[in-house]
Amino acid sequence: MKPTFYILVLMAVMLVSCGKNSSEYKALQAQNDSLMNSKVKLQQEVDSYFSAMNQIEQNIEKIKETEKIISVQPVGNDLGPDVRTKINEDMTYLFDMLRANKQELARLKSKLKKSSFKSSQLEKTIKKLTKLLEEETAKVAVLHGELAKKDSLIVKLDTQVVKLGRDVENLTVENKTKDVKIKEQEETIHTAWYVFGTLSELKQQKIVSVEGLFSQQRVLQHDFNKNYFVRIDARKTKSIPLYSTHAKILTNHPKSSYTLEKENGNFVLLIVDPEEFWSVSKYLVIEVE
Repeated sequence: MKPTFYILVLMAVMLVSCGKNSSEYKALQAQNDSLMNSKVKLQQEVDSYFSAMNQIEQNIEKIKETEKIISVQPVGNDLGPDVRTKINEDMTYLFDMLRANKQELARLKSKLKKSSFKSSQLEKTIKKLTKLLEEETAKVAVLHGELAKKDSLIVKLDTQVVKLGRDVENLTVENKTKDVKIKEQEETIHTAWYVFGTLSELKQQKIVSVEGLFSQQRVLQHDFNKNYFVRIDARKTKSIPLYSTHAKILTNHPKSSYTLEKENGNFVLLIVDPEEFWSVSKYLVIEVE
């Protein structure tokens, strides 16, 4: 049951318990009406998304059917003017359909981006439709190119074909750029660094510092040498061999997220919950002997 429904039920109970002429009743009634209106508007918005996507899916099927009809047409020097006209009309129809659906998808993306309603499934469906439309756009461009080679009279849409080809190429480059950017962002988010060494080595790299004789040692407080650290993917790194019989973790990490185990006499850090382990700090410092 949705949270909005729970709220509406609760308010209905409260409305019954209040007198109809009381200020509490009127306030609750106004809130109830506002929630009902919000629910109706949200449902209408969701319905509009799915209605538009269903129409785009139907249009893509029509595009595919028209492609098949054109591809089986006999093309040659003896092609009659009526057939040529029909083929050109069908090609014009295809280009118009592709352009209209591309614009509709752009409108849906823009509307969803501005909306408070969020749905990963809806975003996946829009992405799927965009990919299908790109594939059909490329097919239509190839089909027209083949027709133009076979019959010089079917050349009325050359300008559109060139532009469409460029649009497909630009869209492909744009999508690849976005994919690379998303991958880089994910790598940055999930990047962590670790280092282990003796206390003197860590002090030398300014990773650990002690300001006075009786002062507590400080970790990563000054301009430490970041190049001394090993860069890792926090999602994939589950164990770090320390090659030492002594190991002490100096940075803050939840104790429940890791264990120190011995293998062949030396300690190995086992990260049992990577997300929790790196939640406090993306830097890991271990003192060994």
